[in-house]
Amino acid sequence: MAKANESATIDKSDNSIGKSPAESSVLVVGAGGIGCELLKSLALCRFRSIGVIDLDTIEVSNLNRQFLFRREHVGQPKATVACDSIRRLCPSINIEPFHGDVITDPRFDISFYKRYDLVINALDNVQARQHVNRMCLLCSKPLIDSGSTGYNGQATLILKGRTQCYDCIEKPKQQRTYAVCTIRNTPSQPIHCIVWAKFLYNQLFGDNDDPNNEDVTPDADDPENGTNGQEAVSSTTENGHHRISTRDWIQAEMEEFQPVRIFNKLFFDDINYLTTMKNLWEKRRQPIPIQYEQARQIQEKTLNGQSDHEQSATPKLNDQRIQSINEYAQMFIESLNELKQRCDKQRQAASSSKEPAFLVWDKNDDADLRFVTASANLRAYIFGINLTSKFDVKSMAGNIIPAVATTNAIVAGITVLQARKVLATLPRSSNDHTLTSIKQLTNVFISTDRKTGAIIQSIQLEEPNPSCIQCSDLEQPVRVRLNMSLFTLHSLYERLIRKHLKMNKPDVIIADGSGRILVSADDDEDEEMMLKTLDQFKLINGTILLCEEEYDDETNEALLQHMKIKLMLEHTDTITDKNEYIIVDDQVIGEIKQIKQSLKRKHIEDDDDDDDNIQHLDDYQNEINIVKKTKKLSTSHDEHNNGPMHTSFVMLVDDQASA
Repeated sequence: MAKANESATIDKSDNSIGKSPAESSVLVVGAGGIGCELLKSLALCRFRSIGVIDLDTIEVSNLNRQFLFRREHVGQPKATVACDSIRRLCPSINIEPFHGDVITDPRFDISFYKRYDLVINALDNVQARQHVNRMCLLCSKPLIDSGSTGYNGQATLILKGRTQCYDCIEKPKQQRTYAVCTIRNTPSQPIHCIVWAKFLYNQLFGDNDDPNNEDVTPDADDPENGTNGQEAVSSTTENGHHRISTRDWIQAEMEEFQPVRIFNKLFFDDINYLTTMKNLWEKRRQPIPIQYEQARQIQEKTLNGQSDHEQSATPKLNDQRIQSINEYAQMFIESLNELKQRCDKQRQAASSSKEPAFLVWDKNDDADLRFVTASANLRAYIFGINLTSKFDVKSMAGNIIPAVATTNAIVAGITVLQARKVLATLPRSSNDHTLTSIKQLTNVFISTDRKTGAIIQSIQLEEPNPSCIQCSDLEQPVRVRLNMSLFTLHSLYERLIRKHLKMNKPDVIIADGSGRILVSADDDEDEEMMLKTLDQFKLINGTILLCEEEYDDETNEALLQHMKIKLMLEHTDTITDKNEYIIVDDQVIGEIKQIKQSLKRKHIEDDDDDDDNIQHLDDYQNEINIVKKTKKLSTSHDEHNNGPMHTSFVMLVDDQASA
């Protein structure tokens, strides 16, 4: 690979407002398919200061399109190897790798993002994109979000307050869901069998205490079975075809562990039970149960009458070949034995460490993939469904989005052009990231749908969604400084949220795209959990919490029950008191005060007797007045002090005073 021309000089006579690539620093999040192309293009376009974040390590399957990696790099961090390859291409470049999770790694806080002029996403999952979107909004940094799916792709601009952010448009669900009764009783597609096989993996080796782990046993309450369900249950007992719950049966069976018995239970006994549910098979092909010894004799591997000769006409890799039922039966037993040994070792390790005592299915683990492939195809054969290669099972079970190297290269090239346009609108001042003009900026999409016109299209930038929870000015976060390693969940909820912000009992949700509830208003408090520090929940500098409380017209317990408040947590080691925190922006508190006052007027009209709530507002007004006069409250506390209830652990300051 030829080195970039280092002799080229940068024109310093340019008096334009914008920054040149050599003067700018860029953060690239993701070093995969698009990321490799992007880093190469940035280096060749004279970008000289680049940071690269990626969590993953290199796999063999990456080598066909992620050209910065070679076979000897398998198992090494993508970010590190990508940066080494770019340095060989362009020795003078300043490129720094960061191997870690962009969402949970404490290194990637607000101050980290502030080091860069521009951020570029080259990610393949929604949750990470949402997190980077939030961080760039908080820092007012321009963000370019690049992505591809098959032959389609895009490079969209996100500019705080001037364009739509990543969360302005609701994203489609990434994973389809299937009716449980279809999975357990009446599969009709290969994906149904694959989902069942993953359920089975969790039943055998996963967390048995997880209520979300579905039972793979036939569902006797299938609504399609109608009123004959109970008749079927009673008749099967007489005929010896009992319904035995796999969830219950497996506990004792895994102690004795006889793989052939497990095979016969899943593919013979359970299938025999299903055949007694007559209503299910009136318009369907009835499944044919098979025992292990029978399966070992079946050499069949045809699909819908397709002959072995026709299947072998096109050369295929081993993982792309459809195998015989005999081979899948053998694969099932071998992978079952291997996973049982691994599970036993995992449980032993868990007894002396904090490691989980169960296995988690991984599409990149060969034993995991072989088990699901064998289980799915054995079930598919029983139900007369097309068999699926190991290669396709990995794609379907791992929800892998197809990637095309050519599309990635086109997207990367367009993204670099977008980056140069954005930088051309940035002031040269390192402290000012306000774009001077966005008239020449557009979003760019790549589409093979010729109905839309050209393959590559520039689309006008859209205005921000006024109801977007992330970028709307109607809901600015309250910035709170605290020590994550000392401040407990109890202090956050009881002292900051309930006492200070005067919320009654809200839900507290981590706004990272996962929808994870930190505290639920409907559940009883877990004392052990509430005593944990915030860093134990993987909350980092810049984490946003959404506090939501619905209004209760009947009890009227709190004036703010219909209100939403966002908290942005900022970590600092300078606070050494576990109960101390700092509200950074009293302007936001003033806005909350105005909302409270408007609510006060409303509730005075509705209920003149609501003295308690009005008194809370009066207390809050007194606190605001104290803040305006002193800018800082003493942390010393006298138990008999009748002042504001939170002065023992709160300081309220503005940005200048805290700098």
